Amino acid sequence: MVYTDLPYDEATKAGFARAMFDHLDNGTTDMAPEILEVDPRVYTDPELAARERRELFGYVPIIAAHSTELPGNNDFATVQLPNNEVVLVRQADGRVRGFVNTCRHRGAQLVPEEKGSKRIFSCRYHGWAYGSDGRLRSIADEPTFGTVDRSCMSLLEVPVEERHGFVWVIDSAAGDRKIDIAEWLGREFDESLAAMDMDKYHCHIAQNFDVDINWKVLMDAFLDGYHITSTHAGTVAPYFYNNAQAWEPMGRHGRMVTARKSIDSVRDVAPEDAPIDRHITVAHFLMPNMSVLRQPDHLEVLNFVPAPGTAVGTRMQMRLLTREPVVTDEQKARWDKNWKILMAVLRDEDLVVNEGVQKSVANTDVGPLYFGRNEIANQHFHQWMGRAFADPRRWG
Repeated sequence: MVYTDLPYDEATKAGFARAMFDHLDNGTTDMAPEILEVDPRVYTDPELAARERRELFGYVPIIAAHSTELPGNNDFATVQLPNNEVVLVRQADGRVRGFVNTCRHRGAQLVPEEKGSKRIFSCRYHGWAYGSDGRLRSIADEPTFGTVDRSCMSLLEVPVEERHGFVWVIDSAAGDRKIDIAEWLGREFDESLAAMDMDKYHCHIAQNFDVDINWKVLMDAFLDGYHITSTHAGTVAPYFYNNAQAWEPMGRHGRMVTARKSIDSVRDVAPEDAPIDRHITVAHFLMPNMSVLRQPDHLEVLNFVPAPGTAVGTRMQMRLLTREPVVTDEQKARWDKNWKILMAVLRDEDLVVNEGVQKSVANTDVGPLYFGRNEIANQHFHQWMGRAFADPRRWG
C-alpha cells in the first residue's frame, strides 16, 4: 500500500485526534452558533449567476489544472472556465501562460484539441498562426488582407500562477487583473496546503462532467458531512462516520477533518500518541468552488466550474492524484479501482441527489432553505459569498 503519513507536526495531528475522539465519544460535531436561512434563488437566479461570473470569477483565482498535466515545454491544455475557454501553455522558460481560445481575426476557436504539444497554433478557419507565447506569427495571404499591427493582435492573456502543484487562473483578460495566490490563500491556509506536498503528486486521471446543476448545489454537497449515511449507504457509508467533523476556518477558506470507522482501532490511545494518519480524511475547501481531499494514499481534487451563460449548468472537474507516477499494470489497476469507487460515490450517488435538488429548488413555492448548526462548513461558504460581493476589494 502507498500510504503516507499526515504532513503536519505532532501538535496538529494530536489536535485532529483529540477533536475526532471527543466527537465520536459524545455523538457531537463542530457547530455554528445558529441555523442559517438561505434563499433558494441563489441556485436559480440568472441575474445572480451573471454577477458571479462577472464580479467574482472575473477577479479571483481558481484551479485550472495540475502542473503534471503540462509536463513539458509547448505542452497545452484547453480548459473551460466560467467566462472563457482558456488554452494553458507551458513556455520555453518553464512557466505556464493562459490565453483566451479565440482567434483574433474572426473569432474562431483556435485550439479544438483538449491537450497536446505544439509550438504553433494555426486557426483552421483562415490559417492565422500564433506561437505558444500567444504572439501572432503569420496571416494567410497577408498582402491581400491589409495592414495589421501584429503587436496588437496577440491572443488575449489571462493571469496565471503555479503554486502547490496547481495551475491557477483568474478568468479575465482585463489588463488590471493581478494574481497572487499566497495573498489569496492567506498565510495559515497557504502553509496548510504547502504541507500537503501537492507539487510532488502526479495527476493519474482528470475528467469533466457537464451537468444541469448550479455550481453552488455541488459545492454544498461536498462541504457537507451530514449526508453520508443517507446518500452513500451503498458505497462509503460503512467506512466513514457521519455527521462528525472538525471544522477550522482559515480566513476565506477552511479545513475539515472527518474520520474513517477504522479510527476505532486507535481510540484507546492518548491523542498525542494515536497513529491516526490512515484513519482520517483532511479536506481543504478553497473558496469559491474547489475542494482538495487528502485520503491516506491519494488526493482527490474537485472543481465546480459554472458554465457560461446559464444559471444551472456546471462543469464538474474531477482529478485523482497519486504520490508516484503510474508505470506498472499493478499501479494502474489500483488507481483505476479507486477512480471507479470515486465515480460510484460522486457521479452515481451525489449527482443523482443534486439533480433532484436543482429540480426542486426551481419550484414556484419554495420557502427559505435551512442549513443546520452542524452544517458549519456550508454556512461558512454562503456567508463568505455574501461578504465577497459586499467587499469586492478584499473578497471576503
